[in-house]
Formats: sequence, structure tokens, C-alpha cells
Amino acid sequence: MHTEHVRRAYSFVCLDCGHGWEDTYDIDVTVDDQARIIAAYHLDGKAVRSPLQSPRCPACERGKIRIMRPGRVATAHLYER
Repeated sequence: MHTEHVRRAYSFVCLDCGHGWEDTYDIDVTVDDQARIIAAYHLDGKAVRSPLQSPRCPACERGKIRIMRPGRVATAHLYER
């Protein structure tokens, strides 16, 4: 088995309520003896589900979410003013 630790940032926007947020995940990626890839995601030190599988909006709890490149939400907030 081989495990690699990576950090990935994701930006999200809810298409229902317009809420936008960004999070950076610590991910332990393990390749087992049968070449299967297992990814364990952590956010703020807590184990969480993959943000790419059925994300939910923290503001309205709905699931119509668009995932974007990191930094897109911060850039959008600059233009709101």
C-alpha cells in the first residue's frame, strides 16, 4: 500500500440560494495492493465525505451546487460591491 497526502481547494456556489463558499481539504490518497484508489477527506481536522459527491449548501441545505476552481468565490465577492 502507498499513501500520499494532498491538499485541494474547491469553490462552491448554490444555484438555489446563491450562497458561495470555499474550503480546503486534506486528502489521504491510498493505492492498495489491487491498485484500487481510496481517498479519505478531512476538513478542519474532521473526517468528511468527498465534497465532489452530493454536496449540500450550508445556507439552505439544498443540493443544486456548482463546483468551481479555487478562488472563484472570492473573485465574485469583489464584484458584488
